[in-house]
Amino acid sequence: MKSRSCAAFALALCALPATVFASSLGPADGFAGNPPDNFDCTLCHFSFPVNSGDGGLQILGLPAEYVPGQTYALTVQLEDPGQARWGFELTVLDDADFLQEGGSLLVTDAVNTQISENSGGSEVDFLKQTSEGTYQGQADGPVTWDFEWVAPDAAVESVTFYVAGNAADGDLSFSNDYIYTGTYGVRPGDPTPTLDSTWGAIKQLFVR
Repeated sequence: MKSRSCAAFALALCALPATVFASSLGPADGFAGNPPDNFDCTLCHFSFPVNSGDGGLQILGLPAEYVPGQTYALTVQLEDPGQARWGFELTVLDDADFLQEGGSLLVTDAVNTQISENSGGSEVDFLKQTSEGTYQGQADGPVTWDFEWVAPDAAVESVTFYVAGNAADGDLSFSNDYIYTGTYGVRPGDPTPTLDSTWGAIKQLFVR
């Protein structure tokens, strides 16, 4: 029943004028392809299947393994030949509990990006573009949005970034826009030194 209600609400959002989604409000929360509903922008921009265009969507700068509490400078990059307006939405979740954030998202470019900060319960934050950050008229791309991620303080099993991008044709309608999604898992590094390296360090105290 909950999923049906969420779907109905999402479809109701699609019924709003397209200019709403190009405004400084940015896209509605929960369209990054993230669980539990796994909605993405094709719910409204339905001309083409997801990831069917000639472009691409990436998160640049992600570490292979994260250090708990460390801050990482990251970039969302989106491109598509022939398109001329751009948008995205991103969140990061704890893989053990999809209702919990996997660290914190920070705005570093307030002109082109914003965060819809939620608090309490099962709410998570979503990073997205502003109206200025749609880069209206910038043909083909790539366009980029910079931000920072603060890894969880305590090493969790893993986190996953969920991101959706809208490569639009710029006519302010829901048609002829290509939607891309991506998921990027990151695991914590092992902070525990190996036995060999520890023993080697101890021997150095006594061997001259």
